[in-house]
Amino acid sequence: FFFHPEDGIRDPLWSRGLGDVYKRQARAFAAKPEIVLCDEVTSALDVSVQAAVLDLLDELKNQQGTTYIFVSHDLAVVKAISDRVAVLYQGRLCEIGPVNAVYEAPFHPYTDVLLGAVLEPDPDIAPILSADDVVELSPPAQGCCFQRRCPRKLGEICDKETPPVRELANGHIICCHVPISDL
Repeated sequence: FFFHPEDGIRDPLWSRGLGDVYKRQARAFAAKPEIVLCDEVTSALDVSVQAAVLDLLDELKNQQGTTYIFVSHDLAVVKAISDRVAVLYQGRLCEIGPVNAVYEAPFHPYTDVLLGAVLEPDPDIAPILSADDVVELSPPAQGCCFQRRCPRKLGEICDKETPPVRELANGHIICCHVPISDL
């Protein structure tokens, strides 16, 4: 399914810029890897090319049983392609779990802020921006990585101690000091 017009096969996606994508994916899948790291593979692509790339990745996953580690800032793409999602802030894990559990009921304050900032197609729904708008070039040396912006900061414990890793249910894990009943 990696075609080039010179082979006499007309592929409308080739003319829309997917030729190089096909080549890169052909190289990546030639050895039939068990795991493929996809780092921002859909960034800077228009929506139709993005959809074609995601369809191709899905087809390859189904044919070869490949697992993807999919790194992206596009939350809609992550939700569409993922079974499980990990949310990181400043390179530190905040929350991980089944994609529906994390998107429908985020527990970590950063996950909540991140998903609240996504504009929905409904113009009557305003984004929820509940964290301080602070530019952070690096994480704090100790304590919670989100302590400077967290709307639920508990005080000194968040500044000084690394948050505990807590499993909620079905592999849904958060790293936060706030009691689960308060999240």
